[in-house]
Amino acid sequence: MCTLPGEIIAHVVAHCPGRTDEALQPRFGMSYNTWRKIAAGKPIRTTVAARLIERVKAEAQPQA
Repeated sequence: MCTLPGEIIAHVVAHCPGRTDEALQPRFGMSYNTWRKIAAGKPIRTTVAARLIERVKAEAQPQA
């Protein structure tokens, strides 16, 4: 289990399309339960955190 860095949490909160499984899964690859843990600053599974960090980094990269 690990806690996400503040900048990742801020990005997810700012770019959250909706607070449902249907909105969160395609965009960030996580469930609503994981969203609640992130929003509360609680630890999430390491594999989910790694996947989420990669998605956020990919979104931050300029498109070629």
